[in-house]
Amino acid sequence: MKNLFGVNITVNEENTYQDGEIFVTKRITPELEADIDKAGEENINLSKDATIPIWLTIVKYIFILGAVSFTFGIFQGNFSEGYKNVPWAYWITPFLWIFSIAIIGYEFSKSKKLYNSEEFAEHVEKVNKLTAEAGNYLDIPEEALETDVLMFRYVKKNDEIKLKKFPMFSHINFSFETYVQNDNLCLSNYRYVMEIPLQSIKSIHMEKKKASFPNWNKEFLFNSKEYKKFKIVCNNQGTYFAHYYSVQIQDIKGDFEFYVPNYDIENICRLTGLKTED
Repeated sequence: MKNLFGVNITVNEENTYQDGEIFVTKRITPELEADIDKAGEENINLSKDATIPIWLTIVKYIFILGAVSFTFGIFQGNFSEGYKNVPWAYWITPFLWIFSIAIIGYEFSKSKKLYNSEEFAEHVEKVNKLTAEAGNYLDIPEEALETDVLMFRYVKKNDEIKLKKFPMFSHINFSFETYVQNDNLCLSNYRYVMEIPLQSIKSIHMEKKKASFPNWNKEFLFNSKEYKKFKIVCNNQGTYFAHYYSVQIQDIKGDFEFYVPNYDIENICRLTGLKTED
């Protein structure tokens, strides 16, 4: 079974063609796509300006880990006796906390300065205009639901699909506009529209393993009350972990599926009328 957002890198590791592109029915113009690509590059550059260098991030975590460890050790035993044995630990701990807080403060002020800048406001306005233009061109309705889907890479060995993980995560979660049009479930990323006949979507069931992915695309944080029930976890590298569902498709084009994280599967249930099989 193929996955709509599966990318086969068995022969070519640079391949970006998704197995589900056979369901693509509409695409934006090459000119508009080039403008969106340019805006994406600008977004990456702005994001770099809003963050501290990787070496400073590493230093920050080292200082925080050291501060927490020394503080825990100090208050675990007898304070005065511990000071006699390792006085340097009692002196270095406050400095570790001060340096940690200083780096965190610098990181916060750096991002705040950018996001409050005129340059960033102009960039957001530009992206909004391009998104609106693409939405009009593709005829995406205003009531479309923003739904995360999971893309992954794989290799084929003896006709078996084996997941090829990224360095720090297994999948990438992309935000798609999902809606029903002409008895088709439509999925659009403002570059193209995939249309899957509703009658071809047969079931939705939970996968056993969790997916790990690098982004959080929602307005509210993963640990807010809106998403708390989904038990999403984020580690200190910024990788998210969540259960996910497989949406099964049996179509004249073949047997397919696509993956949706548990926090967004209700969108697909609403649009297809199907219930999840846990």
